Amino acid sequence: MSLRILIVDDDLSMRMLLAEYFRRLGFEVEEKESAEEALEHAVSGRFDCFIFDVSMPGMSGLELLRRVRDRGIETPAMFLTAHDAVDDKVAGFQAGADDYLAKPFSPRELEVRVEALLRRAGKWSAKPEDERKDRIEVGELVIDKRRHEVTVSGSRVELTPLEFHILERLASEPGRAWSRNDLLDEVWSTEYEGYQRNVDPHINRLRRKIEPDPKNPQYVLTVRGVGYKLNEAP
Repeated sequence: MSLRILIVDDDLSMRMLLAEYFRRLGFEVEEKESAEEALEHAVSGRFDCFIFDVSMPGMSGLELLRRVRDRGIETPAMFLTAHDAVDDKVAGFQAGADDYLAKPFSPRELEVRVEALLRRAGKWSAKPEDERKDRIEVGELVIDKRRHEVTVSGSRVELTPLEFHILERLASEPGRAWSRNDLLDEVWSTEYEGYQRNVDPHINRLRRKIEPDPKNPQYVLTVRGVGYKLNEAP
């Protein structure tokens, strides 16, 4: 069963951004634009984590959490706020918050903090088999499909969505020789008959980003007469 998050924020763009981010991570997300609207949902006890904005018209996030805690609901709660003063943090913790994150922040940082809250509450358990499927390691190259991240020797590499998709396809079966037509069909969802060489510039840019020596690649190898493959043991 998926973990459930309640997000309450009057900022529509922020609320939609966070909701979509956590849905992509596999959470069930319910979102509300006001504390008044969220109160009865929050006290239902059906959520595994709360993410509340502090400053909202009408009832504040602080008051919302106080009322939730008064009902005996101990769901882990994270406050988001534009204020990072000590007094504001104290007020948040006194209202019953478990953590406090000042805007602006990265969704990735919020993700890590939510995972920590869930872990402390005993609601988060690692699933090694899922992690293995989502994380591919080849030498110093690490491809994290869940987070859409690539690192080489511990340093993050910024890839375009297309470059990531090509690398992900190659990494799905290390050692397999992929023809250019195969890659066109997988990555572009079409065969593009007669345009196989369109793949080559993307491979060259990918190599420049992940290879220690792009002229002598150790990860993305050329298979003469066929196409490309990801080296199994660089």
